[in-house]
Amino acid sequence: MRTALERATHQTNLRFLTLLSFKNVFSRGGLFRSIRSWCPICYEGWRCAGTIVFEPLLWTIKSATICLRHGCSLEEVCPHCHETMPPLGTYTRPGCCSKCLQWLGSSGLPEPVGQSNKKARTTAKLWRTKSVGELLAAAPHFGFSSDAFKANLRTCIEYVAEGNVLAFAEVVQLSRPGLDYLTNGKGLPELATLLQICYRAGVPLTVFLTSHPVADSATWDQLKQALQSGRKDRRVPLARSREQVRVALREAVHELPSPSLSEIARRLDYKGVDGLRDVDDALSKRLAANYRKSGRTHWWRKPGTARICELAEIRAVLDHSLSEKQPRSLYELADNLGYVNEGYIQHKFPQLCSAIRQKIRKNREERICRMERALENALTDEPPASLDELCRRLGYSCSTVLKNHFPVLCNEILTRRRFHRRQKVLELKKALQSALLNVPAPSLVSLCKTLKTPEHTLDKMCPRECASIRARYRHAREDASARRKEQLRQEVRKIMQKLHGEGRYPTIKRVRIMRGQTNNWAEVSTAVAIARNEFRIAI
Repeated sequence: MRTALERATHQTNLRFLTLLSFKNVFSRGGLFRSIRSWCPICYEGWRCAGTIVFEPLLWTIKSATICLRHGCSLEEVCPHCHETMPPLGTYTRPGCCSKCLQWLGSSGLPEPVGQSNKKARTTAKLWRTKSVGELLAAAPHFGFSSDAFKANLRTCIEYVAEGNVLAFAEVVQLSRPGLDYLTNGKGLPELATLLQICYRAGVPLTVFLTSHPVADSATWDQLKQALQSGRKDRRVPLARSREQVRVALREAVHELPSPSLSEIARRLDYKGVDGLRDVDDALSKRLAANYRKSGRTHWWRKPGTARICELAEIRAVLDHSLSEKQPRSLYELADNLGYVNEGYIQHKFPQLCSAIRQKIRKNREERICRMERALENALTDEPPASLDELCRRLGYSCSTVLKNHFPVLCNEILTRRRFHRRQKVLELKKALQSALLNVPAPSLVSLCKTLKTPEHTLDKMCPRECASIRARYRHAREDASARRKEQLRQEVRKIMQKLHGEGRYPTIKRVRIMRGQTNNWAEVSTAVAIARNEFRIAI
């Protein structure tokens, strides 16, 4: 289509009025707006100046949200009909609403940048809009490629984060899988993602797409400064070579007092000591030995060290737990007292700990016995209870604990419930089928009250019967309504004959008074109109 239009107009640059130049640069996802946008001040200025009113390509791109000429946000809602419009409609006309056909221009002052929104956010929107405009303006002069962007992105990661993709992802505010896809994936990136990376890097989008790759390291200095300034807040460190880590370990061997491996790992921003052992296991063992010789380990075993908790307090806590109906576990008690585990408490009070364990074990056995009795009783209940209902009775949150302890009983209960459901469905179907023979035809609501079953349950168990009952009741209502209307017409006909014989004009009010009923005004009016046509009485 574009080629045919160029031949018809003798123009060879019509492709730059579209985004065909970027079909192999970024994907179509999230590229165009789903609704129309415009700058009302631009429209009004063009009309006052007598120039052509048009819609720039920039306004159709989703990432462009601000008018570069007036610094105001693009409008998306018609000020007259308060509706949004599709980009192309049946009555689309530049400068006019495609729904109410009203003029969209306005001579109002532009919205001050930084007052309606936060200043930083508005600045980012303005930067993105300018970048998209520069990209469209550079389309006729440069060739763009997604390969150039991937090469520049990899160069940027190597220079800024020393190859640490996760650290770079934190700075540009992208996920690690998303960044891996941009550097190594075969698909095309979205324009919004490219703009976000370029904005955080402080590099124009055209540089990212045209240079292949950018060799000047000064281009990435702004992004590197942002990464270094936020390094204290990051959890993931910058990548280090194995030799750099080995040098740090050798220096730590001669330190006094000797540091532990955990302290060295924290210095190097490692989460654990496994990375240090992988680099040099011999140096790691030597550092651990020096730390043990320094006397800084097992400080709680040294004479004169203050106790974490006094023995009397520990005994009181154990006695109180033993007196409870449901004693707490030893691990929980030790954790509340400040110990890592229950080893010390077990060593000091073996009898109390044994008594607590026995009581916990006894409570568990009793709980399992109650569970078994409840499941056995459920086999004889009528109607049989569900596993969820049994869990609520026993105080459990889900039925998994019942299935783990008594899978056979649970299967028997489920089988019995399925059989009971089939029997109930058969009974409901018989009741509904017999109701189809009742005269007058009952409604489904009344049957639900009679059967004491909710309507949605009947619909789920007996869909065909419910549909037949609804259809029969509807037909019965329609027949009754037709008979009532015919009876009303007969009565109105007789009344109008009587009024006509008396020489009085048969008005609707007189007919209603003679019938002795003041309701059904619409039906009486219809019956009077039909009777007038029959008697050919002028209205």
